[in-house]
Amino acid sequence: MQEDNSDRSPASMVIRPSHITVGSLLSSTGTFQVPRYQRNYAWRDDEVSAFLKDLDLCLAGRHDKHRRHHFFGGVVTALLPVAGSTRQNYELIDGQQRLATFQMLIMQARSTMLRLAHQLGDASPVHQFLTANAELLRNRYHTFQDTIDLRVVAVPRLQLSTPDDAFFDALLRETPIVGDRQSHLRLQSAFDAIGGHLQGIIDRALDDNAKAKALESVVHIVEQDWTIIHMAAQERTDAYMLFQVLNDRGLNLTEGELLRSGTLETLDPVLTANEMRRVEESWDEILSGKQLDIRDGLKWVYTSQIGEWPGKATFLQDLIKNLFPELNSGTFDKQAAESVVGAIRSLESDFDILSKLCEGEWPLAPNSAVTSWQKDRLRLLLRHLGQEDCLPLLVSGALLKAADFAELVQLLERFCFRYFIIVDGPKLDAVNILNQHAVTIRRSPAAYRLASLVTELRDLVARHAPDDVFGNRLSELRYPRSSSKKPLKYFLMTLEHFVRWHDEGAQGRPVCRDLMRVLDFENATIEHIYPENFADPDPALEPLIDTLGNLTILSPKENDAAGAKPFEEKRRYLAESTSTLNNQIAAEPAWNAAAIGRRQSRLIDVALKVFAI
Repeated sequence: MQEDNSDRSPASMVIRPSHITVGSLLSSTGTFQVPRYQRNYAWRDDEVSAFLKDLDLCLAGRHDKHRRHHFFGGVVTALLPVAGSTRQNYELIDGQQRLATFQMLIMQARSTMLRLAHQLGDASPVHQFLTANAELLRNRYHTFQDTIDLRVVAVPRLQLSTPDDAFFDALLRETPIVGDRQSHLRLQSAFDAIGGHLQGIIDRALDDNAKAKALESVVHIVEQDWTIIHMAAQERTDAYMLFQVLNDRGLNLTEGELLRSGTLETLDPVLTANEMRRVEESWDEILSGKQLDIRDGLKWVYTSQIGEWPGKATFLQDLIKNLFPELNSGTFDKQAAESVVGAIRSLESDFDILSKLCEGEWPLAPNSAVTSWQKDRLRLLLRHLGQEDCLPLLVSGALLKAADFAELVQLLERFCFRYFIIVDGPKLDAVNILNQHAVTIRRSPAAYRLASLVTELRDLVARHAPDDVFGNRLSELRYPRSSSKKPLKYFLMTLEHFVRWHDEGAQGRPVCRDLMRVLDFENATIEHIYPENFADPDPALEPLIDTLGNLTILSPKENDAAGAKPFEEKRRYLAESTSTLNNQIAAEPAWNAAAIGRRQSRLIDVALKVFAI
């Protein structure tokens, strides 16, 4: 990946697409070679089951005399000449999973033919057909007879990446070796599932001829009914660019795996075997996808380090240019290798933090000064308010001291609710500020002061979400009948945390007076004080049922007890509640339109103080 062709004209790209059958692709005068450090075999049981379902549908079509065409998408390659040979050897940029599975199907069809021939014996009329076809499949699809430097050699049609190739070859030759990687287990599982499926097909056949015809149909499906588009580029750079345009998420190759392949190939000549192993382990951890979509993770980490989003159409180029500039430096020495290794380790650390954040977990080391309440604010911000635009800043913020990080979380929580959720202020203006502060923190975490972020966000709020706008939007809040109730529940529960501070004078920044009290967001319920479907409806209150002033938060136990009771009966449960706001409702002499209006005004007044920046 050291060659930089970013300035080349698109007209200079040479790509030859061809729509061909899978059989034609695998039996052509060419071979396919997965880059040494590309992602290993990744199909799990679900993908293999879907593959076999496609096979069954096509078999059913042939049985009913209606051949069923199935298109398997595109395969992207780059020409990779072999010294001393004239064969077309392709570097397989995208398509490893499918081609490996196609080849396993063909070789399992061959093995099933041989087992059936042995079972039937030489006297069977189909014995010769089965053995001849099995040999034909081996010669056509397993190896390619090439002439290299005056020698005839058998070359595998498909060579997987370095960690998988020997195991895959032994699997196809039915001389299995012990696997020691997750990808080996997946290859073995896929191979066994395909073999078992084919055996089930012939077990259901009525006689020997039907068994042989069923296996023949399997081969014909691969050779005639299944197609792909082979997009063959002359240059690897063009192939990667084509991949980026065509590829989406899922189990196809991702930008992260291309980065892995490119960095490892570049580092290999410079690092020792032990150093290479540690770098591979770092990439395996980054790309594990435990709790995180890899592409989203790369986007957030990139933004955290660079301060702006990568381009959608230039995603891979931006990652290389800004995270791994040494890959395009022209010369690559030990110093450059150390820089790349450092960038990979930084990426691994950021992904570890990001994975925790996406699960709503506190990303910093345990600290007695950080309470459960403070940790819960992070979970509310990310898991329940869904503020993913804060992630780049929070990844960088994890470099701060625990108390500063906790303060950052609370600032973002209040800002995002006010600016994004209630007022729907201009997104780009706010995100640019957050992303720039992510970079500022990285430059010098010890010198960073949150006051600068407070100032910029306060100015933004003054322009787009001032008190009059924020208050008016809050007054329009209603109990949601079809959309998510999370923002409203968050709002009422947050006011409960800060109402004592408000009633004591609301001096300084908002402070929760009881940091040991964590409310149960998941199980708490929004309760109508004047109940829905009241047995004795009040015409003056019916229009106010879903308004903010008529809503409160109850625990499941309190909600069950209060139910649809009139206010006179609910008052006892509200008075006994651990909620200050509910206690204040219980102090009302009656629940009428005036009481609902007073409570709504009070909630908005508290909110203007609590959600001040």
